Amino acid sequence: MLIEVVSAGPGCSVCQKALSLVKQVAAEFSQIEVRELHVVDAFERLQELNIFSAGAILINGKAEFGTLPKLPELRERVYAWLDYEEDHR
Repeated sequence: MLIEVVSAGPGCSVCQKALSLVKQVAAEFSQIEVRELHVVDAFERLQELNIFSAGAILINGKAEFGTLPKLPELRERVYAWLDYEEDHR
């Protein structure tokens, strides 16, 4: 599973909070890879996905959160994705 966090850089506090939250959940699951998506580098892709806010979170290429979620919400979404992946093997 790939979780990506849209980032405007180290000066973006929301981005850093989102990245920290994702890393916290990822530490619980060995099959999660975390990647930071810089808005400048991924501009066209983010435009195609209609993502216009830093701190957004994508799971397996799909926009899951446009704003910073609470830890239980993120964990619940990750569990749902893991269940989905398990069912479709």
